[in-house]
Amino acid sequence: MNLMTMRFKNFTWPVNPIQLDLECSRSVKETALPFAGAQAVDLGPKKRRVSGQGRFTGPDCMEQWKRLEAVFAQGGPGSLQLPGLEPFLAVMDSLKLLGREGAGQVRYHFSFTEYQRGPAYGGQGVHQAAAGESLWDYCGQYHWDFEALRRANPHIRDIAWLEAGEEVYSP
Repeated sequence: MNLMTMRFKNFTWPVNPIQLDLECSRSVKETALPFAGAQAVDLGPKKRRVSGQGRFTGPDCMEQWKRLEAVFAQGGPGSLQLPGLEPFLAVMDSLKLLGREGAGQVRYHFSFTEYQRGPAYGGQGVHQAAAGESLWDYCGQYHWDFEALRRANPHIRDIAWLEAGEEVYSP
């Protein structure tokens, strides 16, 4: 498994959460048929849901919590990067402080719901990266194949942390 750090929008977890759950499910409608039992109809996939718990530790643990809380307060969708998975657009729908601040630690719980807009913009042309973006962010945002994006951008040295103004070419 790729042990990259979890990230949402411009917030990167200093340490990955201690619990991370990804739920994938389908919408199924069951219809009763007279004299014939029941029939199940698959209506397609539901949005993925992500939830988990973690702790911030150290002398700046409360500042880390406040930074995450500020990202939550912004609202709206952003690129969610989970360890070992391709990034996807999501909305942070819940953030909870668990208990009180302890000696150098803050415990928290979070949840995300996958976000999809209408048809994806193809993202043609050249994009100017913001500091800290990654190629995975572009894959999630434009639904690009990661390997195709990597081949289109051999000049990029650090695919996980782009420099401000660095040019990213669409595949």
